[in-house]
Amino acid sequence: MPFETRITEAAQSAVRRLDEALRTRLATLEDELRAAASEAATEATASHAEAIAALDTQLTTLKDELASRAAELSSLKSELDVRDQRFLEIEEQRAQDRESQALAVTQLRQEADAALGEAERALAEAVRQAQLHDDQREQHRAALAEVTAASDGGGAERVQKLASAVSAMDQATTLSEVLDALSDGLLPQVPRSAVLVFQQDRARIWRRSGFPADAPGLGTELHLPDYVDLKAIVDSAAPAIVDGQDDAGPVLGLAALPSGRQGLAVPVAIGGQSAALVYADGGDDGVLPAGWADVVEVLARHAARCLETLTAMRAAGYARAQRAAVVVPMPPHLRVVQRPVLDTPMGDALDQARRVARLLVSEIRLNREADVMEGRAQGDLGARLSDDIDRARRTYQQRVNDALPGRDALFDEEVLRTLANGDAALLKTGS
Repeated sequence: MPFETRITEAAQSAVRRLDEALRTRLATLEDELRAAASEAATEATASHAEAIAALDTQLTTLKDELASRAAELSSLKSELDVRDQRFLEIEEQRAQDRESQALAVTQLRQEADAALGEAERALAEAVRQAQLHDDQREQHRAALAEVTAASDGGGAERVQKLASAVSAMDQATTLSEVLDALSDGLLPQVPRSAVLVFQQDRARIWRRSGFPADAPGLGTELHLPDYVDLKAIVDSAAPAIVDGQDDAGPVLGLAALPSGRQGLAVPVAIGGQSAALVYADGGDDGVLPAGWADVVEVLARHAARCLETLTAMRAAGYARAQRAAVVVPMPPHLRVVQRPVLDTPMGDALDQARRVARLLVSEIRLNREADVMEGRAQGDLGARLSDDIDRARRTYQQRVNDALPGRDALFDEEVLRTLANGDAALLKTGS
């Protein structure tokens, strides 16, 4: 075989071997590439799945956060709506309050103007009453002068006591003090006297003197419709002579007045309305001093003027205070009138006993004020303060002579007035 042929065949054989080697290498590379590609695809798929899972997790978290934020925003919006509504209500209420306050201020101003006008009218009335009081005092002094001129030596002493009673009523600062001074002024003038006070359809015995023990006591209430004579005098507001009648029952609900004897009833009127009543007669003996009726009427009418003045001053917002003793230099031809001290040992003893009773009973009221008020409200004042009243009574009896007429009655009267406010039912201790 030719050499060239051998070379050619060798070359072709080498080419075939090279081709086969290349083909084998390519096949191997292709397999490796396919494996690598498969592995890469697997890894890419896993990474993609992990990435998707992570994204899903983040997306879920974001959705939860967005939902939470949305709920918070909704809550905030609700709160804002509530606050806006509340703000609107507050503004509306404030506007209403401003309007109400404006109306209230206007009303208060009108009421203040009305009160001021009323106070001015009351003050004018107080001034008028004071002037009337002075006029009445002059009339009383004239009446006193007439009584003095027509009386004997004993009458002069009665006139002095009358002047003292009028002066005591002038110096009184309360309605109760006026009535007490009136009652005390009646004692030396007539054997038997009583002072009653009215409230609606009832009369209450304020003070009495000279009546029998079985007569209605202090604080007793009389129902006016049950006593025709008493109601008639109250309604008329005019003084009346009372004629005694046998077997006619108690006069004015107080005590019997025998036939042939007379009594006098004088209403104490304030503004034309009967506020109290003064009654006087000769008692068991029926003996009355000259001019007694005029004296009783003077005392009752003067008490009415004093009560009217105090009432008008109270309505005007003024209070009468006790005037301090002031020494004023007087010209040589002037002398201040000095009220003579009357020689009345019995009267002095009664006054002293009354002061002792007032001191002891006032001490009970001061120390047991809460119990006094509660006892009045509950109706058991007598049982509640029984020990204190008995202790004060024993002290009173030790300090006041038992020979003094009416000694125990004075103490009972002060207990009734100061503790029970005139209501005898509050002092009952029985079941």
